[in-house]
Amino acid sequence: MCGIAGILTFDAVAGQPEFASAIRKMTDLMVRRGPDDEGFWSDPKGHLQMGFRRLAILDLSPAGHQPMVSPDGRSVIIFNGEIYNFLELRAELEQKGIQFRSRSDTEVLLQALNVWGEEAINRLNGMFAFAWYDLKNQTLVLARDHAGIKPLYYFIHPTGKGIAFASQFNALLRTPWGSPGSLRLDVLHLYLRLHHIPAPYGLLQNTHQLEPGHYLVIHPDGTIQKKAWWILPRNPEPDLSGPKAVETIKAVIGNAVRRQRISDVPLGVFLSGGVDSPLVTAVARRQTNAGLKAFTISNPGWAQDESADAQNYARLLGVDHRLHAFDDEEIRSLLPEVLNAQHEPLGDFSILPTLLVSRFARKEVTVALSGDGGDELFFGYERPLSLLRNGEDFRWPHLVRMALYAAGKYGLGPKKSDVIVARTPGDYYFEVNSHLKEENLKKLVPGLPEIPEDFYLYQSGGYKNQNDLADYSRRVEFYGQLQRVLKKVDMASMHCSLEVRVPLLDREVIETSLRIDPFECMRGGGRKMVLRDLLAEYVPSASIPVPKRGFAVPLGEFLRGPLRPLVEDSLLKGSLPEGLFDSKNLKVYWEDHLSGRRDHKWGLWTLMAFQGWAKNI
Repeated sequence: MCGIAGILTFDAVAGQPEFASAIRKMTDLMVRRGPDDEGFWSDPKGHLQMGFRRLAILDLSPAGHQPMVSPDGRSVIIFNGEIYNFLELRAELEQKGIQFRSRSDTEVLLQALNVWGEEAINRLNGMFAFAWYDLKNQTLVLARDHAGIKPLYYFIHPTGKGIAFASQFNALLRTPWGSPGSLRLDVLHLYLRLHHIPAPYGLLQNTHQLEPGHYLVIHPDGTIQKKAWWILPRNPEPDLSGPKAVETIKAVIGNAVRRQRISDVPLGVFLSGGVDSPLVTAVARRQTNAGLKAFTISNPGWAQDESADAQNYARLLGVDHRLHAFDDEEIRSLLPEVLNAQHEPLGDFSILPTLLVSRFARKEVTVALSGDGGDELFFGYERPLSLLRNGEDFRWPHLVRMALYAAGKYGLGPKKSDVIVARTPGDYYFEVNSHLKEENLKKLVPGLPEIPEDFYLYQSGGYKNQNDLADYSRRVEFYGQLQRVLKKVDMASMHCSLEVRVPLLDREVIETSLRIDPFECMRGGGRKMVLRDLLAEYVPSASIPVPKRGFAVPLGEFLRGPLRPLVEDSLLKGSLPEGLFDSKNLKVYWEDHLSGRRDHKWGLWTLMAFQGWAKNI
């Protein structure tokens, strides 16, 4: 796990001293992503500068150093992440006569691109963001993994001078070209509603995020092509259910954990009291047999504290368990560090416990396996269940559904869920993912323009059938909620120089999950039933908690208590961008939360994260 940065110009000036200096400034911002080594490369023709920070995981020797130039001098690469099937690719390349100088996956990726070109990307199973430069053709390729596990941001100069890219958004502000542009208010609107900035948008003009499963090809004449190499398949035809589904997913998760356990540094697991991380822990424990370290954090006395269930799992599975209990003082002292970890604003306050567990685990390991992805692929949230329970009503026009809801509300007909009040399933999903509602937003930020016109994630057509609705639900969870989660994990773990791997987002696991009947996962009104059935092969089924609690902290209480001075200093004393927010309504919003009349923790944290970012740019 590392940090990459680069500047490509189209006027042959990138070899000038200010560009080399800028690359060092960009990589200096990413020292926590890669504390073990740094490297730089300059294009002999003066078009490209590359910088790299390394967190050494595979092949700790200097042979794994980056930027890495191919032996024939044809191309150069900088690469953040892991290629989990690199051994299979290496064997295939060796059969073609390719000789390797190192044991690193970076060299395998470099040679694969030399041999197969862009087609090599679709052969990869891993988490990655990389930049590959073909010196002969002066062509740059920027690529991102299938699930968006590793980030990649870029800035296209508005007058065509070139393109800059990096693993962190704030690095784009360090180029010799100055600030990329002014604040995009339509993207700010999207951030305030969804609590993160989804790809492909950037919060400043001319900035972007590369979407999951996409790559850019930048030609020497300045032409930029964006291509998709992997997209979550639409309308799969499930052929697995019952014991066969459990048996099949058991095999592929076992393969994924085995691939992702490869490491030349100490490796452990995150362990919660839920289903996904205990399942990953159980599989890893069965494969390792002894000495597997598992890490849990605890907030004693909080109703949602999962540590007792995690401890029970640890005992049943026989892992070497580490438990850290935190208190109010630790949260208070951690907050500035959490805000510093956000190179772009993130309104997901579960970054606090994520940073806590990352910092705790980093004391003993450099790599941790997590259970992220299980909820999105195997229907673990209430959202899809609520939508599907009421899905058939979406056959009716909106006015009819409004009447049905009103009739049920006043006892004139069967009681209906408020889910059907939404105009479309997409409107339902957008609103349920937004904790800062439009009516409040208009008071807090008057005059804010609409969200970007081309934002299409939650668009949905008319109701066809329940299978179509289930497929839609999984897609918006994968490209919606999951992207916020992955961004949170990357920010928190990289701030602690910890590599987090996600076996449930292995390509084989994802593609197998699509073969499982969605309603098997929601059997009997439950959630993730296939994963629960599989976990029950490792622990007694009675030990698996039923209600989903989520990985969070009691932020609402913290904001009224130990974090109150920080809220009032940051939000109520004029430190938000001048003229953008309505200070009077912001004070009312805060007092509503402070009194307990409303729970505005999501909105307040989203505003604080934006304020912390704006102050640091």
